[in-house]
Amino acid sequence: MKKRTTLKQIAKVFNVSIATVSKALKDSHEISVATKNKIQEYAKNNNYRPNSIALSLLNRKTKTIGVIMPSILNPFFVKIFSGIEHIANDKGYNVITIVSHGKLEKEITSIHMLENGLIDGLLISLSEETEAKQHFGHLEEFIDNAGPIVMFDRISDSVNTDKVIVDDFNCAYKATEHLIKNWM
Repeated sequence: MKKRTTLKQIAKVFNVSIATVSKALKDSHEISVATKNKIQEYAKNNNYRPNSIALSLLNRKTKTIGVIMPSILNPFFVKIFSGIEHIANDKGYNVITIVSHGKLEKEITSIHMLENGLIDGLLISLSEETEAKQHFGHLEEFIDNAGPIVMFDRISDSVNTDKVIVDDFNCAYKATEHLIKNWM
């Protein structure tokens, strides 16, 4: 495996500070054009990539959203995930997706893993087991320790968070009413 090029290594090559390299790579007006060009060319030729973990610690943002859903076999969830990923990518975010397979334990272990600073927020459709057992402590812990949650599709009114739901009853009512009015 090839060793990763760091700011420190680039600074050593050009006998400048790490801050100078960082500013040059960010195209800062504080650095001369000649120095910026040399540093940027060197970084490009040596496949320099910013350390996303270091940046997330510095900025306190990972630019990553977690998504937990019960299934990927259901076309509904495929469409939901496609929309989530599209919007997240447009806004400069990455998405980590976990399938709970409808299991409470999988949902709990996944949330505990994600709350260790991997994501800035979580979108979740509760597992059938979570809903049946009315066990929501892991969700409340995430909100308290790690960030916001938005529930979609399968939700709980017991958890104080934003929710996106489809009003199945009113949709069915309006569809039936429309059918009767226009075809009967």
